[in-house]
Amino acid sequence: MSSSFPRRITILGGGLSGLTTAYRLSQLPQASSSHTRITLIEGWNRLGGWIDSQKHHVEFTNERGELVRGDVTLESGPRSLRPRGSRGAVGMLRLLKDLDLTDHIIPIPFSHSAARNRFLLDTTTSTFHPQLTALPSSLPSLLTSSRRSNLLKGLIPSILSEPFKPKISSSITDESVDSFFSRRFSPSIAQNLASSMVHGIYATSSSDLSVRAAFPILWEKEQRYNSVLLGMFRSTPKTPEEVKEWEELGELGEESKKWSLYGLQGGLGALTTRLYESIKRRGVVDIRSNEMINSIYLPKNTVSNDNAKTIHIHTSKESFETDHIISSISPSKLHSLLQSSSRNPAEAQAQALPHLKANPYTSVGVVNLVYPIASSKLHPEGFGYLIPRPSEGNTASNPHGVLGVIFDSTAVPLSEDLKGVTKITIMMGGPYWSSYKPTLQIPNTSEELISNSINHLETVFPILKEKGIKPILKMGRVNYDCIPTYTPGHGGRMRELHHAIKEGEWGGRLSLVGNGYGGVGLNDCVYSVDNVIAALRNGDILTGLERWESWE
Repeated sequence: MSSSFPRRITILGGGLSGLTTAYRLSQLPQASSSHTRITLIEGWNRLGGWIDSQKHHVEFTNERGELVRGDVTLESGPRSLRPRGSRGAVGMLRLLKDLDLTDHIIPIPFSHSAARNRFLLDTTTSTFHPQLTALPSSLPSLLTSSRRSNLLKGLIPSILSEPFKPKISSSITDESVDSFFSRRFSPSIAQNLASSMVHGIYATSSSDLSVRAAFPILWEKEQRYNSVLLGMFRSTPKTPEEVKEWEELGELGEESKKWSLYGLQGGLGALTTRLYESIKRRGVVDIRSNEMINSIYLPKNTVSNDNAKTIHIHTSKESFETDHIISSISPSKLHSLLQSSSRNPAEAQAQALPHLKANPYTSVGVVNLVYPIASSKLHPEGFGYLIPRPSEGNTASNPHGVLGVIFDSTAVPLSEDLKGVTKITIMMGGPYWSSYKPTLQIPNTSEELISNSINHLETVFPILKEKGIKPILKMGRVNYDCIPTYTPGHGGRMRELHHAIKEGEWGGRLSLVGNGYGGVGLNDCVYSVDNVIAALRNGDILTGLERWESWE
């Protein structure tokens, strides 16, 4: 869609997507024009969204009676990034390079314990003494673990028989992750492995999540090769554009090939902090935090000086007009803002957009604990463990609704952290608080959330209770409505939303970025921004949903 560069652009939301949008816009030549006004509005009193890295001072007396003191950095949101696996991986590395943050990167090579050792927790053996099961990382470990573990029984036969399973009917255009894994592999693999994977990424039920939207590569392999397994042996070649992007990274791109994942010194908050500092230094974006947006109104006949239809925005502090909106807030919040203006029904219907409330969001309890014991004495080296979904009607096997636990001290070790302590993050809730039966109640206080987490860890690692080891730092909170669940049919709905923005009353004056539409990872968020900014740079306008246009 061709258009002149909008004179007034408003960015909704100041998380990673909103800040990246503001930073990339500030780099465009058009942004320096005296006629251009770019505004970012954030309702919270802090920027960064769900990325939240906090440094805390701790001190304790060790076994020798010595006073030990120092600092640790805790993450209540995401803490690691992947250097591959999505189109946004190269964009994230490019962003870090542009921001001079490459010296902050903590590479986790394939040989690192966090890359090799990941676990499942088997709560079916005993509620009082659940067992950790190492996920296979090699052929020998696959043969051993599939024989010894209840959770992995039948894994080898399921893998070997997968290529001979019939392809899904062409009349079916999407299905849940649970249905896909049950059909292609086995119900037990869906129950134990697939549900755990979904807990760790989407914090939702695999029965509710669209496989085609959440894990498109799995769907595509079956469609193209009639087998996921056979398809995995055939790599998809990079496009010339992708090859060029990786080449432009130079040494950083080559080094990243050796990494399984990576983090940042100081936590991922170093990224959002540097984005904010860079935006402020350029001085072309007006950042307004602690300012709630009350409504967005698209008048039927109002145009600006350049003959473009204007959009009216009403906030808790003022009302103003804009020519283009780039929204990084959740689809449901955007829906509420579009519906909250008082106007006649005809105008309300004209500016309404479909499917913004179609997907539910999940809430996750996050508890950070620091124990005065070396991690090597508490847990196995590795990234952490996930817990499969309970059998139907049996949430009692996981009474606190724990989704997974991250061994922070070994998953992404920060060099500036105090040595000799163990950092652990417990993730709770999600489908246990919404769809699993019987449904568990969200704890009323952070103290209750923390207490549940400590009780869980003491059952998994009895040494804590036996030696009376208590955490020296405890932080807990519920991140309400933090991750969207793309339900089956998501792609078709996004295609319809794309056409409604492009061809309807909005006329392309709205672009959508962030995790609400096409991937919940941080790389996905950056990728969605890069596409929209590239179009603006070239004098075009994108809705941000172009990837769904060919969905059938």
